[in-house]
Amino acid sequence: MGKPADVAALSASAALAIAIAAAIFGHGQGGGLPVSGWFSWHPVLMTMAFPGLMSIGRLSYVADSSWPGLESKENRRKIHRIIMSLSVLAMLGGYLCIFKAHWPAQKFFGYDFKKGEWAAFARVAHAWIGYAAIALSLYQAGTGMAKMSALSQGQRVFTNHGTVGKCIMGTGLAAVLLATYFWAWSTSTKVAVAGLSVAAVSSSFLLSTPDSKDLRERNPPDTQIQPSVVGSSTEEEERQPIIPSAEEGQPIMQSVA
Repeated sequence: MGKPADVAALSASAALAIAIAAAIFGHGQGGGLPVSGWFSWHPVLMTMAFPGLMSIGRLSYVADSSWPGLESKENRRKIHRIIMSLSVLAMLGGYLCIFKAHWPAQKFFGYDFKKGEWAAFARVAHAWIGYAAIALSLYQAGTGMAKMSALSQGQRVFTNHGTVGKCIMGTGLAAVLLATYFWAWSTSTKVAVAGLSVAAVSSSFLLSTPDSKDLRERNPPDTQIQPSVVGSSTEEEERQPIIPSAEEGQPIMQSVA
């Protein structure tokens, strides 16, 4: 799709970060939360992690190859690894914030352990879907590191890595949309946050991988390629077989024309 589509996808993620910060810390309806509060940072960090940074992390794989730094799969993996690692750190920070905020009242999983009662359905669903997204992200991080090690030895493992990554992003998006639904924001703010979240995730899903021939020309066969560690690599890449290099006998990823 080229650079215009890449710019649109990146712009949606950047605008989302600004929108969620303004909605939480600004003085509009449902906002005005203190910057020093634990709870205040939960929605900011979680929104930045799932619809935001993870979308950019996937974009590092599917963006046009003419962008500086994206000429080869090796560079794409490095950038992908950094961005996805940051997204997991943001996610863990977001969970720490909600844990600290809810600890005094003993409210977890959408259940008030002091009063012995459940919260509204939307809040319960938000909590459980959020825990699912966190668990899947931690699984993805672990299997991503194992995948990196195996690929360096010419072995293909966890070939569903890209599919799991999409599931994580979709699950995280669902949790964000549920929170947007029950938050006391104005309708315009809800539309902005929800719309940008959907745009960020869907755009990274819809963008296709760069032309394989183009990447092969930019990334010669004797170039050592490192696999990704964390995140949602594309399914096209995961289906590419590993073959030995005729010159060095080293495993490389075969490009599919």
